[in-house]
Amino acid sequence: MSKVKILCVGPTECGKTVICNFLADATEVSGGDYRPTQGVRILEFEASGLTIPGRSSVDVELWDCSGDKKFEACWPALVQDAMGVIFVYNPDQANHDEELEKWYTFFGSQQSMKVNGCIVFSHHRPNAPDIVRTELPAGFSKMQKIETNIEDDPESVRIAFNRFLTMIVSALSKHREKEELNIMNQ
Repeated sequence: MSKVKILCVGPTECGKTVICNFLADATEVSGGDYRPTQGVRILEFEASGLTIPGRSSVDVELWDCSGDKKFEACWPALVQDAMGVIFVYNPDQANHDEELEKWYTFFGSQQSMKVNGCIVFSHHRPNAPDIVRTELPAGFSKMQKIETNIEDDPESVRIAFNRFLTMIVSALSKHREKEELNIMNQ
């Protein structure tokens, strides 16, 4: 199997880059200063510790997509060949739920990405005040939602990602086997 392409999308300043760097074990840090992603960053790594029969790891391309609306024209190119989407938002930001709906409309529902190919990371910044706590739009109700905080509970983030990745790879393997059987039966 070639690399598994996963998109990480959501509003600006919600923590996508922090999550992507953590999952890819990337050492790039910004020293605490916010530096918006320009377009997209692609992190390639081998995810291990998966529970897939016959394989314990898989090569991943994790696409850290900018939340800036000026890159919206690039979305069709980003979604091409994507096998999964991580929707990230910060529940402590009042407008992130509304912005997330726009991301879902394009990357989730419009691109016919199956619900099990999507996951939501409700990413809390360290020491964030418990003030706003926005709710997810209705379109996300069937998706798995994970509360994330890299500083307080990093291992649960990795476990959730590995389970998500296992689901995607298993579904792809079943689909490929089905296609091969159809070809052999012709």
